[in-house]
Amino acid sequence: MQEITLRAHVSKGTYIRSLARDIARALGTCGHVTYLKRTKAGPFLEKQAISLDKLNEIGRGAPLKDLLLPLEAGLDDIPALILDSVSAQAVRQGRVLTEMPNSDGLYCAMLENVPVALMELNAGTAKVVRGFNLPDVAE
Repeated sequence: MQEITLRAHVSKGTYIRSLARDIARALGTCGHVTYLKRTKAGPFLEKQAISLDKLNEIGRGAPLKDLLLPLEAGLDDIPALILDSVSAQAVRQGRVLTEMPNSDGLYCAMLENVPVALMELNAGTAKVVRGFNLPDVAE
């Protein structure tokens, strides 16, 4: 039985187990993954992960405020769509924004520095994909 260790820097949507199978097939054999360790997912690093011990503490009532990252940490690769207060209120109500000059794609709608919603923009029309009900915004 032969073993190899690989380190892969891959993009979103890559299936490592399928990659291992395909490499084995290309070598004329079969193979499988015996150990898989993710050291990064999007903007998050392994060192930022919450350990099982910490998770256990949370389950026993430990405060979350020092362990959780802000919502923006998971959205930093999505461009911002800056809103005024009237547009932000419309988005909070799930309404569609029209005549938007931005190019098509996914945006994080922001009112000042506060995320309001994840929005999909298509042909000048922005629709809410996921609204954020944050206390700073929902006044």
